[in-house]
Amino acid sequence: MSGAVVRAVGYRRVSMREQVDGHSLDAQEVNIRQYADSHQWHLVEIYTDAGISAKKGSHRPALERLMADAQAGRFEIVIVDKIDRFYRHLSGLLSALDKLNTWNVSFVSVQEQLDFTTVWGKLTLTVLGILAEIYLDNLRQETRKGKLQRARKGLWNGNIPFGYCRGNCLTCNIPNGKDYCPDFGKTDKTENPDELVFHPVEKVIVR
Repeated sequence: MSGAVVRAVGYRRVSMREQVDGHSLDAQEVNIRQYADSHQWHLVEIYTDAGISAKKGSHRPALERLMADAQAGRFEIVIVDKIDRFYRHLSGLLSALDKLNTWNVSFVSVQEQLDFTTVWGKLTLTVLGILAEIYLDNLRQETRKGKLQRARKGLWNGNIPFGYCRGNCLTCNIPNGKDYCPDFGKTDKTENPDELVFHPVEKVIVR
């Protein structure tokens, strides 16, 4: 890197909206600033995506602006507190790092304390990226299992769609009780756990 002053930027992110007003963003900023100061880098800006996921396809305005500024040559180093603040999936992470490298911009992760310009740094980066991707895939699988379990119990995931029995019709209601209606809370006859059957009797008492 040329010049006496090394320009660096930080990037911080939280995925849950309830974290936006918490301490996570502040903690990331403190670590980023301390790292820049310890290396006598000039911290130009800290880009922030608050309440935004790092999954594939997520729209992250601050990160997009950071990458555009990197391509424009406005800084030499990107600092993050942890790798998963930048990307959770390996393909996106490696793609972004490849672009930064093409633009002669280095990448630093404070918590992992890695220099990704070295051979060992690149190897470690790949391993950490894979672990982050495994975590996200596992989270998706657990979410799918939870939804499937609800469906098997006859519970709908989300709002009941228009045209399906809510259990308030005369067929399902007292004095017959909900068990009187053969279709109340059951899945489709094809045994598809994601579908509910259309109510057979009273079309006016449906959502």
